[in-house]
Amino acid sequence: MPGNTAARPVLGRVLEWFHARMEDARRRNQQALVEESKALLRAKRRSLGLMLSLLTPEQREEFRTRRYFHVIGGSSGTRYRITVAPFANIDIIGPTGRPMYRLCAHPGGDVPVYDIMAAQMLHLQDPATEMAFLRRANVHALVTQSRRPERSFWVP
Repeated sequence: MPGNTAARPVLGRVLEWFHARMEDARRRNQQALVEESKALLRAKRRSLGLMLSLLTPEQREEFRTRRYFHVIGGSSGTRYRITVAPFANIDIIGPTGRPMYRLCAHPGGDVPVYDIMAAQMLHLQDPATEMAFLRRANVHALVTQSRRPERSFWVP
């Protein structure tokens, strides 16, 4: 069949059709990624707006300048610092004003970080839910500057 010239134009058309389908699929995938990115950005902006609306003016200012805010526990009177972080973002502040422990409590799934922070704040401020929230949270010891190694063992 090497001399069969009728098969070559058919094969060429099949390849052109295949390449066109591949290019269409690539464009659709690219557009889907762009739309997904826009949706995530919109969700993040909405969650930030909601969280800021729940904060007091002092908390809003603290958040804008330091990327964290303080909350007083509703039943315990304990002071907490909630920071922007994907996990372990709540510090329990001791009587000296320094963090004692770090809490990790967040929902599963793809929830915007500011929605998580707002929910954490509401749970901690509510006398009816603070203790239940603390029972569910994972408690981590703080890694302070004095406990970190001076230099890495892997880098000379």
